[in-house]
Amino acid sequence: MSSTYDSPDTPRHALPGVACPILKNLESYWQSLRHAQQIPARSAVAPHEIDALLPFAFILHRVAPRVARIRVAGQRIHDLLRMDARGMPVSILFTPASRDRLGDLVETAFTSPAIIAANLLAPAQLFRPALAATILMLPLRDDMGQTSRLLGAIVPDDAPGNRPRRFDLAPHRAVRIDHLGIALATSQMAPAQKPDAVRPALRLVVNNG
Repeated sequence: MSSTYDSPDTPRHALPGVACPILKNLESYWQSLRHAQQIPARSAVAPHEIDALLPFAFILHRVAPRVARIRVAGQRIHDLLRMDARGMPVSILFTPASRDRLGDLVETAFTSPAIIAANLLAPAQLFRPALAATILMLPLRDDMGQTSRLLGAIVPDDAPGNRPRRFDLAPHRAVRIDHLGIALATSQMAPAQKPDAVRPALRLVVNNG
């Protein structure tokens, strides 16, 4: 596995997600699903095995180059958007200024394939302080063997408040790109198909209490 970073002099322990217990546990779980160093299958993800991580977790589906939609989202993703995230493009979590770069990272995760992690920052607004977060994206294979899914999570540093938040990629911070060194033999564009059947234990939970 080879690694590249926006800031190559950044020590690994300072890279995005490395010090976050939630993201470390999610990545460890994903690594445990790998066999012969291949990409884990979407069908191998068992929600009950990562129950504590589910509020922060999401699954993305690649629908076009540089475009992925949210198929499964946890409660914390709902809290950031103040809406049901399912079916929305992942870019909805980002400001327009960061969406091109996000598209590049999403495409790298799918087609390299690679582990991606980045620091995020929601700008401060009236009566709302800036909000830092970290995103992690881990590639998954679908039932046809194509790398068309991403398992990931967004972990904010604080409560998002009661209004929607949108993130930028944090300026002057390294982006982690760990290339998995796996040759993909099949096309990475999945044909049009029905959305994933959402596993009940991994559904977005809306708490109106």
